[in-house]
Amino acid sequence: MNTIASPRVSRRCLLCGAGVFVALAALDGRLPAAADDHSQELQIGAQVYNQLRSQNQILDTSSYYPILRTIGERISAAAQPHWYTMNFIVVKGAQANAFSVPGGNIYVNEALLKNAENEDELANVLGHETGHLVLGHVMNRLHQAQTANVIGNILNVFIRNPYAATAVNLLGNYAFLNFSRAQEYQADHEGVILSSTAKYNPYGMVWFFQKLEKLYGNAGFEQYVEDHPSTDDRIKRIKTFFAADPARFASFNNVMTSTAGLATSSGSDAKLILQAQ
Repeated sequence: MNTIASPRVSRRCLLCGAGVFVALAALDGRLPAAADDHSQELQIGAQVYNQLRSQNQILDTSSYYPILRTIGERISAAAQPHWYTMNFIVVKGAQANAFSVPGGNIYVNEALLKNAENEDELANVLGHETGHLVLGHVMNRLHQAQTANVIGNILNVFIRNPYAATAVNLLGNYAFLNFSRAQEYQADHEGVILSSTAKYNPYGMVWFFQKLEKLYGNAGFEQYVEDHPSTDDRIKRIKTFFAADPARFASFNNVMTSTAGLATSSGSDAKLILQAQ
């Protein structure tokens, strides 16, 4: 982003998540009207959290919470102004996975945290997921489907398996969102901008992509969608992006100074703390 269940990963599981299918299922296909007060995003975010909680996927205690919050708060500050309060939540999972949800929650699983070799890698993962929020990718996809006024199409945006609604392990049967290649490139670029603004090395994105390539092959950062850009392609585009903006990126270099992994804590702060909206 070292507990990996398999040397390969299915196309639906890397950086996918439970996501908006929860909100849509709870609404029986009915979506709340879009509103300037962001009530739609908050409703979806709350329903995703409640579903993950009901499925016992959320970890209330993790030795990674202190470092996750510290890095996340710096990324959130770099992304200001934004209307939502960002929360960083650890969830279960044996394969590297993270996803963001409307309303500001970002979910990161244990395997990703265990595989991150340094703070720069995690900062760029969080920057990428924050980028999806900042750029409005989740809600743009939902509103496109909403505008079409076809409930089946709306459901298909978020649910890969229409017969999986009754499955016990919802995380294993649903993809969070079918982002386009263009959206993934945009989130990559926004991620390195945010990480560099937060004083982390944006090459952490490159390092993490390289790690994923070793673990999972050249299938891409979010492998659950077959037409996503390959890992190699994204690394090349990020490096080109660095070269095109020397004023922002020239002070950073592609030298990893730490491979010790993320700092952990067993203290009283190693627990989930949710900030209210």
